[in-house]
Amino acid sequence: MSRLHSWMQARTWRVLLTSFAGLFLLSTVWAISTPLGGSPDEPSHIIKAAAVVHGQPIGEPTEKPSWTSVQVPRSVAGAQSWPGCYAFQATAPASCSVTAGSGLGLTEATTSAGLYNPTYYALVGWPSLVLAESKQVVFGMRLVSAALSSALLAIAFTALLSLRRPWLTTVGFLTAATPMLFFLNGSVNPNSLEIAGSMAVLALLLRVTIGSSPDRGFGWSMAGVAVAGALTVNARSISPLWLLLFILVVLVVTPPQRLRAVFTRASTWIAIGVVALATGGAAAWVLATNTLGQLGTFAGAGTVGPVRAFVTMLLDRSFDAGIVGVFGWLDTWNPAFVYVLWSALAVVLAVAAAVLLRGRLLVGFLLMLAIVFLGPPAIQAASVVNSGYIWQGRYTLVAFSALFVYAVIALSVSPDRGEIRIAERVQHRVYWIVGTLVVLAHVGAVATSIRRYATGATVDWIDMLRGALWLPPLGFWPWLVLAAAASASLVWLGASARAERPATGLETPVTASHEPASQTP
Repeated sequence: MSRLHSWMQARTWRVLLTSFAGLFLLSTVWAISTPLGGSPDEPSHIIKAAAVVHGQPIGEPTEKPSWTSVQVPRSVAGAQSWPGCYAFQATAPASCSVTAGSGLGLTEATTSAGLYNPTYYALVGWPSLVLAESKQVVFGMRLVSAALSSALLAIAFTALLSLRRPWLTTVGFLTAATPMLFFLNGSVNPNSLEIAGSMAVLALLLRVTIGSSPDRGFGWSMAGVAVAGALTVNARSISPLWLLLFILVVLVVTPPQRLRAVFTRASTWIAIGVVALATGGAAAWVLATNTLGQLGTFAGAGTVGPVRAFVTMLLDRSFDAGIVGVFGWLDTWNPAFVYVLWSALAVVLAVAAAVLLRGRLLVGFLLMLAIVFLGPPAIQAASVVNSGYIWQGRYTLVAFSALFVYAVIALSVSPDRGEIRIAERVQHRVYWIVGTLVVLAHVGAVATSIRRYATGATVDWIDMLRGALWLPPLGFWPWLVLAAAASASLVWLGASARAERPATGLETPVTASHEPASQTP
């Protein structure tokens, strides 16, 4: 095991690949253990993806607002009917669903995602070009989406592990990566790309602006910012807004001398150019299609004003269980201990940041808190007149995850003081307790989701095991074992990470050369 640790830590790319393997495996568990169309709006996303790769980025308008008609392969044309018998009904098993249709021939279908930015769908929709069976197409799309998001998450995790106090940054990553994130990773849904990309961009930018060794791998970091940023701004209509807010926080917390040095690097300006062009393309799409003005009609449309919507969101709706995990079609809750665990982790890290951070780092944390608390109400208030209450907890997850990425990086680079030092033995014990609980929570989340589809969420566990009406490929137990192995691998990575030397932290400037000081990525 010691030799394995040494081999893995010798090169950053090995850490990246190892973390990707664990993240992708956990996402794959969700991708295969969820029935076709078994996550919110997934049928529309599946149809949209197939339409985009077949040359129809929008389709034709229909009588139903925000819905469009497209031509897609017969294998996915009936996707809207797959979850119809059990969606929003936690007691109905997925065995009632009938997946009819196969083949590559095109036929008509409708989607509520027709006006959405086609970038994500073009990346994940290609299995519909070569696979003829419904299950093959959907699993293929899910795995491509899972790989894409897992790669971005691996970039963020690797950046966190490269900092001081890797045990702390790993706890922050485990807090940010809730079961809901992996549920979305295993679905055809651009939500996962937005969240993972934002985490990657923020982690990399903080790594080179306030990190303890900013010169190490600077060029590679900015290349990651360019790729992750370009993907993120094209994930969803409001993704550019989230990314802009996170970048503003980075600018605020970075000391002027280091900021000047960062902007003397050619790689910085290349990354800025790439993200700016991608943002311009995303903005042009939104303006051309009026996507934000055609989100559908929900409760409160035309009857609730912006002020009331803002207050209602702030007090009642900004934070709900969907941040940690509400599965199925928003009808299946995690076991109570999962919510208790993530609430405890979030509160402890937030309090630690508020108490221990100083100066610019504290200002940045307060700004991130403001984004989390005020962002969703402001966005909902801006759209409530036309669309009504559309916000769900999973939409807040992008800000929630970014908050804890920032918090643990800021705590990691803070100068050593008496109140921030923790005895090594205590660190070790606390870390493994938290890690074990996180592994158990991920296993419990997967088991709860499978039970919901197997017999309904209210059926006793013993009765479910004896008489499941629906089961994923390979049955029930293999997916729990894989979920445990995947989440445990992330915990192990954090425990085996090689911390950087105690560094000068914020006083360390980025050299003004145009090439990274180290050529090792």
